[in-house]
Amino acid sequence: MNPSDDIDISHFRADRAWVVATEVPAHRTLRLISLLYVFAGLSHLWLADAWQWEWLPGNIAFILGLALLLFRPCALGWAFCAVGKLLPLLFARDHLTQSLLLLIFASGGAYFVGLRAYLSTWPKRLQNFDSPFGEISAPLWAFFDLLRLVTIATYAVAAFHKLNRDFFNPDVSCAVHGIDKVTAHYGLGEVSFSSDTAVGLAIAVIAVEGAIALLYILRRRRLALIAAIAFHIPLTLTVAPAFAFVMLIGHAAFVRPADIDVFANLLRRRGVTIAVVAGVLTALSQTVGQIPFGDSTMIPREWLLWALLIIAVTARPWRPESPSPEPPQRVMWPRFVAWTLAMLFVLHSLTPYLGIRFQHTGAMVSNLRIDEGCWNHLLMPESMRLEDRYIRIDEVYFVEPGRLEKYETISRTQLWNGTMLYQMQKNWCRDDLRPFYLAGTYRDRHFEIDDLCAEELVWPFDDDGVLGVELFPEHLLFQRNLPRQCPQVCIH
Repeated sequence: MNPSDDIDISHFRADRAWVVATEVPAHRTLRLISLLYVFAGLSHLWLADAWQWEWLPGNIAFILGLALLLFRPCALGWAFCAVGKLLPLLFARDHLTQSLLLLIFASGGAYFVGLRAYLSTWPKRLQNFDSPFGEISAPLWAFFDLLRLVTIATYAVAAFHKLNRDFFNPDVSCAVHGIDKVTAHYGLGEVSFSSDTAVGLAIAVIAVEGAIALLYILRRRRLALIAAIAFHIPLTLTVAPAFAFVMLIGHAAFVRPADIDVFANLLRRRGVTIAVVAGVLTALSQTVGQIPFGDSTMIPREWLLWALLIIAVTARPWRPESPSPEPPQRVMWPRFVAWTLAMLFVLHSLTPYLGIRFQHTGAMVSNLRIDEGCWNHLLMPESMRLEDRYIRIDEVYFVEPGRLEKYETISRTQLWNGTMLYQMQKNWCRDDLRPFYLAGTYRDRHFEIDDLCAEELVWPFDDDGVLGVELFPEHLLFQRNLPRQCPQVCIH
């Protein structure tokens, strides 16, 4: 095509922005991803962590986005969800790893679905040939790429973070902690583990998480999904009531339209049987055990996981012979964006070993310690850490030493960060308890605060942020409630 040819300028019509924001691509995998995002988002909002006034602006935007995705999985709905998760992360001390995943998935949806809609406003002859973004379908494949890569990376880095001494220590291991939670849930009492058994259990957990990532890389999608659902069922009942559903969004990106046909046919033929079997398994689980977290909404969530596991096991074939859903060419720019975002996510997940941050890096329930004196990873040397950014309080009192011994002890025995000291300031400052004196060390330098509650306080932790700049003081970089001593019992 000659670039000098006349071009139909109708694609510059006034309603173009509205089309970009609200057009819904007709793709069944995208629809499945959107529905699972809505379900995961509602499960996420049901967590006690989300029931905070500071989260309210973000929650309102998030609910609006979920409502749009339920009826119209368009760029505008994804954008509302992205804003809804960004606000608590930056301004409300959101500590949940799943919040970052929801933000990444929604941001990818807003960009790639919006780009797909933008290309649809071009003249037909430009959509598939002269667009710098590739053919019109390319952004959707790039969106699926992003979800797949982030899903693989999440399982891989979670396994990698667990390669530390404490995860293999039966006295403190999160693997043992998880089994204790499962046995307590089912009323089996305490189970003691020998060192060898604890090590074997830790290896099994790491192997399963690593295997899920590896199976997807090897294109064994069905086995990966079966392993993931089976792995998440006990976690959902004990320590992570919403995380499995967030990860299902990424798993859905591996499902092709041909697979959806297989699932639909199975449900038409065996849907009642699957529902009944899943119901029986859920009823047995609830009868033998207890309602997880005292929350009756866990019953339908557990039922859904059992039903999905049955479908994944019994749905055959998974169309392994069907061609890859990616178009063979002209997808370079969107896929470059997707792969770049995924690589940034991986690099972000490795920042604990630089001492830059810990939260939202996939290190939950990993026993990983990166602070001086407690570094425990078996492969990453402590020399990688650029600096230790934890705040250590050595002296503290309210009005006078010994006035509130309980809070003095908490202050001295935990590791702190700037965000949590802001929260300490909000929670503990009272006129009858002033001055609130603090002294300790931060980044190898001594600090002293005569009164944390003073209006003209000179804040000594302004360089607590990434690259030494504190732009968002309510953004949580490091763990809460982390004791100074080590090893520690598993902290979620």
